[in-house]
Amino acid sequence: CALSICMITARRLEPVVYDIEQTEFAQQLQHAIKMRDDLSATTNKQQPPQASTPCSSPSSRWLKSIIADVSEEDLTTFFDNHLHVLPFVYKLHVAPRQYDQEYFGLDGEYTQEITSVHNQAQEFWSDSGVRDEIYLLSAHGSDLADRHDKLVPTLELLFRDTYDSDYTVYDHAADIQELITRLPGGYNFPLLTFNAFATDEMDDEEDDSSIIIGDGYFQFQQALGMDSEGPEYAHAHEFSHHLQFLLGVSDTQSGIAQVAKKSELLADAFSAYFLAHDQGGNMVSDEISNVHSVAFSLGDCVKSSAGHHGTPIQRRCATVWGAELADDNEGMDKIDLFEFQNRFDTWYETVDDLSDSCQHLHSAAASRSYRILSLQVMTLLIGGFSVLL
Repeated sequence: CALSICMITARRLEPVVYDIEQTEFAQQLQHAIKMRDDLSATTNKQQPPQASTPCSSPSSRWLKSIIADVSEEDLTTFFDNHLHVLPFVYKLHVAPRQYDQEYFGLDGEYTQEITSVHNQAQEFWSDSGVRDEIYLLSAHGSDLADRHDKLVPTLELLFRDTYDSDYTVYDHAADIQELITRLPGGYNFPLLTFNAFATDEMDDEEDDSSIIIGDGYFQFQQALGMDSEGPEYAHAHEFSHHLQFLLGVSDTQSGIAQVAKKSELLADAFSAYFLAHDQGGNMVSDEISNVHSVAFSLGDCVKSSAGHHGTPIQRRCATVWGAELADDNEGMDKIDLFEFQNRFDTWYETVDDLSDSCQHLHSAAASRSYRILSLQVMTLLIGGFSVLL
């Protein structure tokens, strides 16, 4: 990378950069980069055969495929300058508040879907004490194309007084835009906006409680063919972090929900409970099954990392547990948040022992009949009968 741009990155950044880089999706991206670096370091070395692992992360595979299309030099410059943070900092701390003009997806194709599920969630959880005004925000790589009004103010906020006459903020902005033009897709490069997170009220009185989703998340779901229920799941999951703010169980820094395995699985459970509930999302069987698959796609296999947020199986099973809780309480009052958390805590005690046999919820009636059928099959097997399904 250019010497001047590298010197800029060595100086102090605002804490918001580090906060955003601790969110779930940013952690996944960092893991993917580390895996690429580790692979590069061992390319020319003969390695002993490795035992296969049962854990496989769709999001990690996708990230690696995106990263593979970028040169090592450009990728280093990309992350040294925190380009994957800039669109989110712009929207949260620089952009004027124009909530009615927010759009979701590169062409706004998910705006109606996100707005609808947001209104449903606000109404569904209204009795729980959740804030009346949780705002929807979107992050777009295209915002970085506006050098004067968007990119420069964002850089000035993050790097503040680090520029001088030899290398101005406009020089920095020009270098960043030149780099972006070399990326696959340019300003629509998915890694610019591959993130989604919840924000509580921050220090600045201008900052509101919000849910922010970047275009990169939708591009990821499209690539996996999961964009039918993927947007609703993303919103419901981030809205669930606001429930955790209310419960006081979410790990936060500067108002941004941070990644932690238990809090992510609890958010999965909350989201599936809402989406499956007849008073909430009221999703039908195929839709709920897709929600389970979306949750699975976001799990990671880096269990030893402090940023681990649950394996694919654990993420899926958390949504299965939440959806079945809604199924079991069909027609009844919604479960109190604290009661929900207590039940989840009991379930979570065995989360590390889960296998891939975690069942999908097919429908209210089918789920109950499937459980009955499973018992019947077990009885037949114990009795010495072979069963073909």
